[in-house]
Amino acid sequence: MRDRPSFVILGVLLATAGLGGCASGSASAAVPDTARISASAGSTAAPAARASWAESAIQESGSDPSVLHVTGNAQIEVEPDRARVSFAVETQAGTAREAAEANARQMEAVMRAVRESSGGVAGFRIETAGYTLMPRYRPRRDGQGSEIEGYTARNSVLVTIDEVEAVGGVMDSALRSGANRMSGLSFLVRDPTPHRHRALQNAVTLARQEAEVTAAALGMRLGEALEVQIQGSYSPVQARGMEMEMAMADSPSTPVEAGAQFVSASVSIQFRLLPRED
Repeated sequence: MRDRPSFVILGVLLATAGLGGCASGSASAAVPDTARISASAGSTAAPAARASWAESAIQESGSDPSVLHVTGNAQIEVEPDRARVSFAVETQAGTAREAAEANARQMEAVMRAVRESSGGVAGFRIETAGYTLMPRYRPRRDGQGSEIEGYTARNSVLVTIDEVEAVGGVMDSALRSGANRMSGLSFLVRDPTPHRHRALQNAVTLARQEAEVTAAALGMRLGEALEVQIQGSYSPVQARGMEMEMAMADSPSTPVEAGAQFVSASVSIQFRLLPRED
């Protein structure tokens, strides 16, 4: 994991009414349409914070003090620590029984090979994900409809491991022992909660900094937080879907790169704006 916080502030919008005692009864602070601020620091202790931004707006309602609305967003880059791969054995035969029996023998060989090759791999789990046995049809020679040509059995398995670098070996073992379909590969973070908390801390810090700068620019000072709304998200990375036919026994090892995962948090805060104390 990398610890390189990077903050970007975009689109500071000030919409104010009844401030500053202007003749028209309204005033606004002139700010650039877009302001960008970035900072970074290097460390290996924690993941990186990236692509953060904040927005603010000011409003006044009746006799209530002015309220400053600030939104901060932060994103943490995290290395995945879990992988899931799904593969299947598909067999065809003239009868349903023959297709099912052939599939059972071939899948048993695949699962045995995967278990043997994954011995000692942290978090290894293998489970059946689905099973289908369906007829195949062909047109009748007399042109009157269709008839059963044979049957196709398909048994799908999902393998989960907590050593991402070992997933390529799992795929190779499955293919070389008889699996003839690879239908999915995904990378995950086992526990995104600590990373989300850090993203939230960064978002709150950014939002408060934005609020303090805005208040100072208006000749005011920041009061207490009146309302806080929090959102967060984490989406595991899905590798592109795969549909592989029969693999040759001497095929090269499958290279796999997990890539980065991103955990994000967003906070919306309403601060009270107070007159500056001289």
